[in-house]
Amino acid sequence: MMLLSCARVAAGEVTLYLMEVPPLTFNEPGRKGIAGDLTLEAIKRAGYTARIVVVPNNRAMAMVQSAEARDTLIIPLARQKEREPHYNWIAPVAKVNRAFFSLDRKVGSFDEARAGFRLVGVARGTAGVNILREQGFAESQIYEINDTSAGARMLALRRFDAWYGPTRQFHEWMRGLDPAPQVQVSAVLGTTVNYLACSKTCDPVLSARLAGALDKMNRDGSAKAIEARYGRGD
Repeated sequence: MMLLSCARVAAGEVTLYLMEVPPLTFNEPGRKGIAGDLTLEAIKRAGYTARIVVVPNNRAMAMVQSAEARDTLIIPLARQKEREPHYNWIAPVAKVNRAFFSLDRKVGSFDEARAGFRLVGVARGTAGVNILREQGFAESQIYEINDTSAGARMLALRRFDAWYGPTRQFHEWMRGLDPAPQVQVSAVLGTTVNYLACSKTCDPVLSARLAGALDKMNRDGSAKAIEARYGRGD
């Protein structure tokens, strides 16, 4: 397995697990989202080609952190202490702002949200779940769902009191609702930096080349140009 993986890296092919977190990442022909396009361009500049794999997000994370994974990339992974030991963190590809979305009230702090919302919807296995737990939310208050794209619809149906998640992602979902309900959006609460990460066993040359390519793209304006193609949703 190691020899095969090394041969692939030497030949220029790397496996990239792309978790769908619109508009940072999605799986459309010719368009992979802000972080997706940024990463694919960095891979190209570093001298590699990408074999993109799209599976449910929790499965993607499990596959990349498994003992068998070699030189396997993943985006856009929030860097948190619970995940720190399980991946090689190559470079940031996005800053993610989170908020509470409610039909009834706007909150300004985690304390207000914890006291005011009986049940909070959140995507299963994501950084949002960890943040809510760290902020003292009881397990009985946390409503995890697998189909994250259903978050806006479930909020509109009042299946929970609020949704907690990335602001850009939620605004993307709202565009798909007709009619879209009036939603109260909290202050930004729970910002993370999301990374291009690699499996624990990862070729240091691969990591260094990708980090260097991303750094150059940030400095020469390429990263901002990619972001501008998708507009701003925060």
